[in-house]
Amino acid sequence: MTPRQWAAFLLGRWPVRTPAGRRPLPAEANVLKPLDTETICALHDEARRLRLGLGGGGPWLRTHLDRDGVHHLLPDPAAYYWPGTPVGDTPIGWWQCTALLRMRDGEQVRTMVAVLPESFTALPSTLSRRQQLRLAHRARSTERDTYLWGREHEAECAPEVCGYVPEPGNSAPTTS
Repeated sequence: MTPRQWAAFLLGRWPVRTPAGRRPLPAEANVLKPLDTETICALHDEARRLRLGLGGGGPWLRTHLDRDGVHHLLPDPAAYYWPGTPVGDTPIGWWQCTALLRMRDGEQVRTMVAVLPESFTALPSTLSRRQQLRLAHRARSTERDTYLWGREHEAECAPEVCGYVPEPGNSAPTTS
């Protein structure tokens, strides 16, 4: 973590800050939620189905995630994806979330996924505030993403190794 991130962590500050001139996220967005593999995959599928722009991975992601792993999700929009920012004629109505994923080899990587506010708030939150803060800072400071993990894994990726059978012309994920 950067010195600024360490200071925020030690002071117990929530790491997501509102950009100047924007409305803050609602209180229910200042939460980190632990998810199982099926739930995180369902959120990625929902983002892809609704064409929210962030999400995907499909069968590749499902195959390469630790099936019994715990993944973590927190709303963490960039200024240009801040809710209410106009995209064409429609304001953004979803939250850009950072997901800290546990891959099948045990490595933790991050990715971004667009999540509808109602989908996020419906998820249970079972972690103490201290655990949430610690994991939120870890998720935001993890530099390695699914794209880089997938690029390195590509050489050993085969149906007999990890069970993934790529479609013709398909390789590592395009999400990050």
